[in-house]
Amino acid sequence: MKKVLLTLFVLLSLLVFSACKKQEEESLREVSVIMPTGTPALGLASYANVASKDGSAKVEVVGGADLLKTAFINKSHDIIVAPVNLGAMMYNTYESYVLYKAFVWGNLYLVSKNTFESLNDLNGKTVVVFGQNSTPDIVFRAILASYTDLEIEIQYVDDVSSANTMLASGKAEYIISAEPSLTKIKGKLGNVSVLDLQEEWKRLSGSSSYPQAGIFVNKEVLEDKAVVKALEKMTESVKDAVKNPSKCAENAVELHESFATLTKEVLEASIPNCHYDILDSDKEAVNFYLQKMIDLGFSKQVGGKLPSEGFFN
Repeated sequence: MKKVLLTLFVLLSLLVFSACKKQEEESLREVSVIMPTGTPALGLASYANVASKDGSAKVEVVGGADLLKTAFINKSHDIIVAPVNLGAMMYNTYESYVLYKAFVWGNLYLVSKNTFESLNDLNGKTVVVFGQNSTPDIVFRAILASYTDLEIEIQYVDDVSSANTMLASGKAEYIISAEPSLTKIKGKLGNVSVLDLQEEWKRLSGSSSYPQAGIFVNKEVLEDKAVVKALEKMTESVKDAVKNPSKCAENAVELHESFATLTKEVLEASIPNCHYDILDSDKEAVNFYLQKMIDLGFSKQVGGKLPSEGFFN
């Protein structure tokens, strides 16, 4: 009889605990999140899609850096997903958002329909680069600076889709592309030459990759239960993207039309090359990347200096 009563007590306690936990989650406020299209939104697609449906978050997926900068300045969102150097620059100016985690560790590639083996083969050529003064431009120019007697002209376009279109149409011989768009252009054009810029970065810096994009949190809501929950879910989303690319791709297609255009199959194939990861501590890698940018003459793009200790949550 005692065993039966004990079992009933345990079951009742579990039911009460579950009910309380569910009630607590339902009472949490809606979190505001803004993130850029492409690799960052893809890695967080499982979180963003589910959170948008269950009402736990209002997620905006935007193109370009201007809206992200405005969000930093106006403190309009609880969470901003952005290039790490942009987050550092905004922190050095406003000190409003801190880095929670870097999670995209390089997804850039030099692509051409011509056969080439190294950057030395491009001497005297023009390379189309998307996002002037943003991460693709900075990384590529940093790599070029490490070569001697190499003259390459850079032509800028706004986004990776424009670069891919120029390559496909023959208006550009060489472009900088990025996943997940790279997988689509490779499927469309067939045999193309691809140079992994992460390997070039490793040759330049000795570091295997660079923290390209991160999750930033408004300091004023760091202890907010809804925000803490959202950050936990975002971390799970990144890890799940690596473990289950098919599920991530499926959520991405539902999340935004840019992913639907790429198709689930392309997204799933591209995810392993997006280099998603969540490190226990990324402070050293972030500071190394930012310092390398400063050393190579890109201090303006990080706010003129390394951010203080308060930048790291």
